[in-house]
Amino acid sequence: MSAIIGIDISQNSSSYHLLDAGGIKETSGSFSMNRSGFESLLQRVSHVQDPRFFMESTGRYHITLAHFLLQEGHRAVIVNPVLIKQFSKANTLRKTKTDKIDAALIARYAKQAQEQISENTRTMDDRRLSVARRREQVAEQVATVKTQLKADLTVAWPEVLAKNVFTQGMLRLLSVYPCAQAIEEATDEQLALALKTPRGRGLSLSIKDLRALASSSIGIPSYGPLVKDSAQSLLFLQQKLDELTKTLVALVRQTQNLEMDIITSIPGIGEITAAHFLAEIESIDRFERYQNLIAFCGTDPGIYESGSILKKGRITKRGNPSLRRYLFLMASGVIRCNPYFKAFYDKKRDENFPHRKAMVALMNKLIKTLFAMLKKKEMFCIPT
Repeated sequence: MSAIIGIDISQNSSSYHLLDAGGIKETSGSFSMNRSGFESLLQRVSHVQDPRFFMESTGRYHITLAHFLLQEGHRAVIVNPVLIKQFSKANTLRKTKTDKIDAALIARYAKQAQEQISENTRTMDDRRLSVARRREQVAEQVATVKTQLKADLTVAWPEVLAKNVFTQGMLRLLSVYPCAQAIEEATDEQLALALKTPRGRGLSLSIKDLRALASSSIGIPSYGPLVKDSAQSLLFLQQKLDELTKTLVALVRQTQNLEMDIITSIPGIGEITAAHFLAEIESIDRFERYQNLIAFCGTDPGIYESGSILKKGRITKRGNPSLRRYLFLMASGVIRCNPYFKAFYDKKRDENFPHRKAMVALMNKLIKTLFAMLKKKEMFCIPT
């Protein structure tokens, strides 16, 4: 058994607790969160063979230490904080909390659970996960600004909402002419220039159409600056989202090109959702059974059992919320494009499952299918 070092991460200084291979001798200390501090940590544990470092996922503070340890040839394991909290509740009634105590707690948890640690840990926080999470944040910002733009237009120029205002061309137009009054004051030459996209393809709207939308508008011109701000923000965020999407897909393709091809062989699943799925799970080898992957997603049902009473409740949602969100998108895609999964969803609906419950069942069906395909390295084919 390897020596275990539990580390409680803080922004400037972190604590460590070492358990030797026999679990008898224990030492502890602290180190600074910089290169000299990292090197001093390795020097203090240099007397043990094959040390394994365990730390909680703490925002971003742990990433630099995990990267340093991996670069030095050591194993750094990132543990889900929920598991440490549960272990603490199960092993002590005391509420005393210090960095030193927390480091020892992580080490003792690792000693007890290191043989089972798999789907609840990450061996490193690679760039794929960081880019995936950032892309998810930007996608949420895009959705928020789209809602804001529609709200602004409802007051400033409601008639234009009959058109698709989220195209690149319309956003560029609105960022210059955000209300009916601005259209009326512009010359035909100015409007022609605004309607022309950088690639030379104009909008489906003509100058005459714009004049017609503006002529009888009930919009309030003073709200035009708000429309302009929302349109400009949305243009910026969409460009940012496109760049992050290309980066994420490229990063995942570099290391898991075959897995990407396997997942996208299912009609209804594209590269973006497949890349997010792989970035979140890291590797299918972390999961021994498909049930472990379902639990990691948090789509497993809560179970209450007492005596002769056995009830299955709602899904636990104790797993990865980002993964669960993209699995829902994948499930929505296969309903539209894949007769096999559409038939499964319809069957559940015929069994009087509400839409949400049927979607959860479909997500678990999809997880089971993806697990088998990735384990066997096989492309999708409709079962006969």
